[in-house]
Amino acid sequence: MGSRIIGVARMQLTVVARRLGGRIIRTVRRSERPRAVTFVALDVAGFGRRGSEQQARVRRRLFAAADMIKHRLAGGLAYGVLDRGDGVLIVLPASVDSLRLLGEVLPEVAESIDAGNRASDDDAMILRCVVHKGQAERDRWGWVGEDVNVVFRLLDSRTLRLRRQERDQRSPVTVAISEAIHHDACDRLADTQALENEIKTKWHDSLERHLFNMKDFERHAWVASVGAPVH
Repeated sequence: MGSRIIGVARMQLTVVARRLGGRIIRTVRRSERPRAVTFVALDVAGFGRRGSEQQARVRRRLFAAADMIKHRLAGGLAYGVLDRGDGVLIVLPASVDSLRLLGEVLPEVAESIDAGNRASDDDAMILRCVVHKGQAERDRWGWVGEDVNVVFRLLDSRTLRLRRQERDQRSPVTVAISEAIHHDACDRLADTQALENEIKTKWHDSLERHLFNMKDFERHAWVASVGAPVH
């Protein structure tokens, strides 16, 4: 009798385990499908020229900025944060408000970075930033897809680096806004001029449209600096 009860219990546990395993597999498969997302990429200018202790301090400030973006836009519920050593890629739901990101969150991040820079000149942090909307797929190592490539191409481009160096070398954040984000923000307002007016009240300068042309990559993006330059 006892062995029969044990046998039944084992069968029941096996059924439960199979059902649970099936649910886990289905959940993983769903998570691996491409999904619409918003990307915010941050990259520290001149990171490799710092010593190891300075890099560690700057990285703490970098991830504090990433946390601020996550919590202000998505209540901390980001799809993921990809660590690039000298930068991060924050993957957020596509539903986040692009106008709030541009008009509120990025200026707040720049203000926080500027305050930290003024408090410690040795660890001054200047960021390049790319904001984009598109599709991405999660795999076992992170996030992949053509739009992920777009973000990194823009972030690492000579165009964005030169724009920062020529115009606002010490401005806390220089941002490239992709066409997808620009169109989304304009759709939420009356027209392009309304977006320009919104930016002027919160950013350091006006948006400028640039052509990013690298090998087989050619995209337009709008670039401007957020926050007043550090003196």
